[in-house]
Amino acid sequence: MAAIDALRGFLVVHWPTILLTAVLGRLVYNKYGNKLNLIPGPYLAGFTDLWRFLDCIVATPHTTHIDLHRRFKSDFVRIGPRIISISDPSLIPKVYGLNSGFTKTDFYTLHMLSYNKQFTPSLFTTLDEGYHAKYKRPIANAYSMSTLVDFEPMIDSTSALFMSRLDEFCASGNICDFGKWLQMYAFDVIGEIVFSKKLGFLETRSDVDGIIADIKTKVSAGGSIGQIPATDRFLTKSSIYLALAPTHPVVKFTVDRMNERMSGDVEGHRDFLARCYEAQKKNPDLVTDRIIRMYNIDNVLAGSDTTGISLRAIFYYLIKNPRCMKLVLDEIDTADQGGLLSRFVTWQPSNKMTYLQACIKEAMRLHPAVGLLLERHVPKGGIELNGRYLPEGTIVGINPWVTARDKSVYGEDADYFVPERWLNATTERLAVMERSNLAFGHGARSCIGKNISMLEIAKLVPQILRHYELAFPQPGLEWKIRGGWFVGQEGFDVCLKRRVR
Repeated sequence: MAAIDALRGFLVVHWPTILLTAVLGRLVYNKYGNKLNLIPGPYLAGFTDLWRFLDCIVATPHTTHIDLHRRFKSDFVRIGPRIISISDPSLIPKVYGLNSGFTKTDFYTLHMLSYNKQFTPSLFTTLDEGYHAKYKRPIANAYSMSTLVDFEPMIDSTSALFMSRLDEFCASGNICDFGKWLQMYAFDVIGEIVFSKKLGFLETRSDVDGIIADIKTKVSAGGSIGQIPATDRFLTKSSIYLALAPTHPVVKFTVDRMNERMSGDVEGHRDFLARCYEAQKKNPDLVTDRIIRMYNIDNVLAGSDTTGISLRAIFYYLIKNPRCMKLVLDEIDTADQGGLLSRFVTWQPSNKMTYLQACIKEAMRLHPAVGLLLERHVPKGGIELNGRYLPEGTIVGINPWVTARDKSVYGEDADYFVPERWLNATTERLAVMERSNLAFGHGARSCIGKNISMLEIAKLVPQILRHYELAFPQPGLEWKIRGGWFVGQEGFDVCLKRRVR
């Protein structure tokens, strides 16, 4: 008893010293105790994940990771106690390829939205490869380009409304926040494709229910918190948050559309939601209403923000490069004069405009939507990559911005907008360039909605350039970029007027 009292007294007196010693011991172990200390990186990053958390807070990880790999001249850079950034594009298939053994990390679970106080893992957020394969299979065909071209009239109806809004700017002479309008367009298009109903951004000329602002906040916070994902159990995954948080407007919009469809004529709307119900008829025990809700919340969230970022990048770099803009306009006008373009540009002729497609690829290379590592767990037992052993428990990943600026792949001008690189490359070089592009990820877990985004882009870009002249309000205008999970842009203002041909 006396010994216990003595121990208690010792702890009461010395607990600050004990706590400090434990914390310092943990930090030292983080730095030196996991066989990663020989990998170069910022000195403090080896001690704590706070280093990469702060890098996200200041919104610079997309450029930080590029700078680190160039500064250390290394394919491997340590940016956390157990976090390794990889830059070698040849390792993309090994890390992200089918049956690679690398699995998603807890970072992705931060991006789940709740409904009725429950979280349903989506095809994007699930860490379970079996779950992903099981629920992707019934609906995969709906994402094929051969299926999606049936949705072109839905895209065209949104484009018509978008153009009427741009005409208002032409008539008034007011400066257009083009970046904002492209974002609103992307949201309304995905609403048409998925539900045959726009979300209402273009009609109201506003951010409906604050959806854009809310997603921006959640993506920014999720990217930062995701650097220390264990903290999320006390935040959005806490019982208090679930009890108090309102239903997200995108979730509510999805549920409302499902309820409308179930009370009406489903067969009359062969949009994406209708195809989900068709899949449900074939697999009623698998494709439940909860899974249909999951599919379509993902479609709206992932299919709007990233597409908006890509559209902004394409138009921005074309305006900044008048030579490239002229070549694109010449190609569009030639196709138009040859009778190849209908009232609204369709997928097939757009896809055959080689210089336009090169500009689209180049802009999406130079400004990928995602600006953090696509994190993966090292397989059980550890693995050797490029002669370097990485133990089990290590998290590795490749930042799309890093491989996109790799000068060994894209040349010494990799930091510049040069669409010709896609047209002049040898077959072998082109294959390497394509493989190094992580704009939509890679392998089985790549973005399932890639074709939706590319269809929108291929149709809208030539449609707008065909009818409008776009210019910056002041020569040399530079937008503002805020990095993180998504690398968003602000301050993309333009002056608009109708083209005279």
